[in-house]
Amino acid sequence: MATRWYRAPELILLEKDYGPAIDMWSVGCIFAEMLGMMKQSAVTYLDRKPLFPGKSCFPLSPDTNARIQANGFPVSKDDQLAKIFEILGTPDDSDIAFVTDPKALTYLKSFSPIKRCNLSIKYPGASEQAINLLNKMLQVNPYFRISVDDALEHPLFAKLRNVEKEKIALTPVFIDFEEQDLDEDCLRQVFLQAVKLI
Repeated sequence: MATRWYRAPELILLEKDYGPAIDMWSVGCIFAEMLGMMKQSAVTYLDRKPLFPGKSCFPLSPDTNARIQANGFPVSKDDQLAKIFEILGTPDDSDIAFVTDPKALTYLKSFSPIKRCNLSIKYPGASEQAINLLNKMLQVNPYFRISVDDALEHPLFAKLRNVEKEKIALTPVFIDFEEQDLDEDCLRQVFLQAVKLI
């Protein structure tokens, strides 16, 4: 997912070498939203919100009204990385070891230090296992992020999984509707057809 609120840090920092970990980041963001929908975590539906609701994303879609710091980078509290660091804390050297661009490293160093927030306080309805998995999904460094296979093996899913019914594709999956021009009407029809199949 490249949508701003679900965009992995390596994509924001324009890393050219990225892989499946970007999807695990997005899944972590969605999982956090699900935890935020629990009654214990959100008193009313108005309290439900995305984890990282950035309004801009430097350098991809910068805030044109952001003030410029002395080091030359725009500063906005609503920038996507600022929103991420507000929750996960500013990254240390091991967290940013994957970054290859010197300008990106300088940009990362321009953020004021913030401590990681305790996600179990943010999501009081979530189990200890759910918070553990969420923390593993939302690692700034993609090399520290949990893999899909390891996430499926996580204790949170031990009572849910039926490994005998799981199928692993031996070849790449081809989805024919991806070849179409998906305007709103076409996408609506694809969704309706998919729902009928269920």
